[in-house]
Amino acid sequence: MVGTHSNRARHWFVPLAAAIVAVDVVVAQLGPITRSVELGLLIDLVVLLPCLYLLHSRGKGKASLVRGLGLACLGIWIAAKLIPESERVLLEYVAPLRYVGLLVLVLLELAIVRLLFEAIRSGSSQGEAAHRVSAESEMPPWVARLLVWEVGIWRKLLSWGRGLLGRGRGDP
Repeated sequence: MVGTHSNRARHWFVPLAAAIVAVDVVVAQLGPITRSVELGLLIDLVVLLPCLYLLHSRGKGKASLVRGLGLACLGIWIAAKLIPESERVLLEYVAPLRYVGLLVLVLLELAIVRLLFEAIRSGSSQGEAAHRVSAESEMPPWVARLLVWEVGIWRKLLSWGRGLLGRGRGDP
């Protein structure tokens, strides 16, 4: 019984986040979206949820910051779905931040892809490459193994495609 309680205590974020989003959806559906309602939705979805996530995942390094940034971007997107275009005032100022956040996430993903290709190109085995990527990017080992496997498939497909294009031009 004690293990069950501590397990629940560790996973408080998901039910709390679901409750906050559910309340925000109900509030957005019930009445007109005033500036104060719009502000409340934005604070809940863009500030409160990422901060609660960071509190929940403290001590997990850079990975939790990246997820928090992704959660803030998702919050802006959800707010845009909840607030009708004719009622958006504050959201018009906040919405461009979503694209800045997405740009940061894409740049981080490109850095991971570069790291993947370097690890594979170095001649190490897939297991060693996955271990290196997992250690340097703080991603779970199973995700790193899956990504290394995927990069291997893409390399084979690109090599095969180059071979087809080379033969298609009359090359022997």
